[in-house]
Amino acid sequence: MRRTGICLVVTICALLASCGGGEDLPAMRNLGSTTTTLPSRGAPASVTTSTTTMPPASSSTTTIIPEATTTTSTTSTSTSTTVPGTAGTTSTTSTTSTVPEGVPTAQVATAASHVVLLEAFREPAEGESWWLFPNPGPFDGPRVLLAADVTNPDWVQVHLPVRPNGRTGWVRRSDVVLSTVTTRIVVELGKRRVTVYDGSEVLVTAEATIGAPETPTPTGTFYVNQVQMEVDPGTERGTGLFGTSAFSEVLDIIDGGEPAVALHGTNQPELLGDAVSRGCIRVADEVIELLINLALPLGTPVEILA
Repeated sequence: MRRTGICLVVTICALLASCGGGEDLPAMRNLGSTTTTLPSRGAPASVTTSTTTMPPASSSTTTIIPEATTTTSTTSTSTSTTVPGTAGTTSTTSTTSTVPEGVPTAQVATAASHVVLLEAFREPAEGESWWLFPNPGPFDGPRVLLAADVTNPDWVQVHLPVRPNGRTGWVRRSDVVLSTVTTRIVVELGKRRVTVYDGSEVLVTAEATIGAPETPTPTGTFYVNQVQMEVDPGTERGTGLFGTSAFSEVLDIIDGGEPAVALHGTNQPELLGDAVSRGCIRVADEVIELLINLALPLGTPVEILA
């Protein structure tokens, strides 16, 4: 039995509390039966504007919904792998999407259905695994990791949802299904602004609350790994949240879990534009509702800039 560095990231992005006096970083704990069925992509009926113009940094919170113009086509290749501990060979399809040249994209590695524990390695080679990620996970959906390098024919380098931030590892290509996403979230801490893109088009731009100086929002490249509507929209988390693979770099365990960073709503809209949170990024509730209605896929990159 080989030694494994096991990080059962069974749960991430739990309850967030208020930046003013409570904890607004979600602990990594199970949310139980709290699940959300996301609607099909499309703007809410109440939204009628259509533009791709970015507002100046000093503008108040706005939401902008351009008409979708980006199209994608999909190509598939089939690979086979033998699942440890089982007889025979299981066929897995790795799917990648192509998009028009010049449209920003990202590759997402989703654990194949036959993989119960997705193994991550320090290097692209067989041997002792470094991390084990349960699938499904961290909650009810499939295990999703943002890909960093897909050029190796047998391995995929991925961003790992572990501390410290910025770690990458390698997973077997036969253990994952590759897909392309064109959405991304950009958080500009200096401008206190969140912008959501689909390709080169702006979907939403909004004023944000960010981490206080003593509990700053970490910078780096992360990704969405949980989407959740709140049962009680009157809490400090507002109407919902997008959990990310980022963690606070100054806080330790919170409520028995690691302090994961989320993009979420707020019941204190008067604090938008301030640096008062414990690391999470707060936007107006209507912005979160809009993003959930747009059905941003798991694996959507989150770039947090200084």
